[in-house]
Amino acid sequence: MGDKILAVFAVKGRAKKGSLLDKLRKAMPGFTQLKPFITRFAKMTTGVSQVMEILKNKGLDQASYEQCWQLSEALPGNSKVKMRLQIWLKRRLEVQIQITSLPLLVSSDIIESLFGNFKHIIERSPQADMNRTTLLIPALCGNLNEKTITQALNQARHSDLEGWEQENIP
Repeated sequence: MGDKILAVFAVKGRAKKGSLLDKLRKAMPGFTQLKPFITRFAKMTTGVSQVMEILKNKGLDQASYEQCWQLSEALPGNSKVKMRLQIWLKRRLEVQIQITSLPLLVSSDIIESLFGNFKHIIERSPQADMNRTTLLIPALCGNLNEKTITQALNQARHSDLEGWEQENIP
């Protein structure tokens, strides 16, 4: 995007009075002198955006860490963004290795989707009993099959649910 804006400003000669270029030059005098900064900033935001896309879609594990690290290496050498991103990647990989063999989630999209599904379900409910409907959330997680759901329903006594509700949901 920065390159596109710079290209608009790079037109040689005087701009026609009242033209868009004339208005842009008046609104942002000296903009073309910022080319080194804009180029560096665009490169940095592109690299960070690529890292974010990988982490959002794959989570953080050894393979995605290596992909992200490689992208971070392309950032300018003395960049604080590069330094902080690499520190963040190292620390989070250590956490991932300690707590799970699965990729570490680094985006709230999955949780937002879960609560979106939950909200959709309780909106259809004729009685929006929040305490009881919170029990639906675990049922929305993972890949549950009919056998697992049937087994859970057969083993859950009404008195157990009431006891759990009183203890865990104010």
